[in-house]
Amino acid sequence: MVGQTSSDLFPDMSFGFTHSTNTSLCFQSSPHTALLNNEHHLPEYKSKLSELQYGFGIGFFMWMPLNEGIVFKPKIEGVFSNTCLKQTTGCIYATSFDLNISHGFVIALKKPDENGIIYMARNMTCYLSSKQPYILIGPKLNLKKYDKGYLHKGFENELAFGFLVGYGINYIFQGKNFAPEICYSMSSTSQNKINDTKKLTHTITLALNFF
Repeated sequence: MVGQTSSDLFPDMSFGFTHSTNTSLCFQSSPHTALLNNEHHLPEYKSKLSELQYGFGIGFFMWMPLNEGIVFKPKIEGVFSNTCLKQTTGCIYATSFDLNISHGFVIALKKPDENGIIYMARNMTCYLSSKQPYILIGPKLNLKKYDKGYLHKGFENELAFGFLVGYGINYIFQGKNFAPEICYSMSSTSQNKINDTKKLTHTITLALNFF
């Protein structure tokens, strides 16, 4: 039997690789119809989807425990995306390369399962498996560089600031850590405004982390 200690299960500091897929939505409120009463014309507003984006990313992160329950997880990631912008004249399509930088904090939802579960491999050796659920919160910066065709139509590259929150589970399998995550982030930028207001983007990301 191969013995493992708690320090083996949850190392003090390590670097990892992440692969993710994401979908982003941007909504706008625009006049839809006008309601007439005895005194005023009251506009009715309807929220609708104005921009859709989807893509995949690869990146690197650092896993640095600050104490038994909190881990500092900075990450840098490159994302390749397709964008569909809906306008009254039709849809405009674009591709972009995004650089995402986040400074996340992992907050454990329970203490590490140091005992874990002992499994036996085909070669009759034993290994220990364990897991620890957590939530992830922190600020996020996104730099989006569009293709030349999109820029020639009068649009701009975007620099957006936002905040992310997510849920993940840290698994250990034969001495390696594997942590799937689902995250929601909201970011804002003043470039490419919608209705003369800042552009607000909602993003759902599914990520696989290896370290």
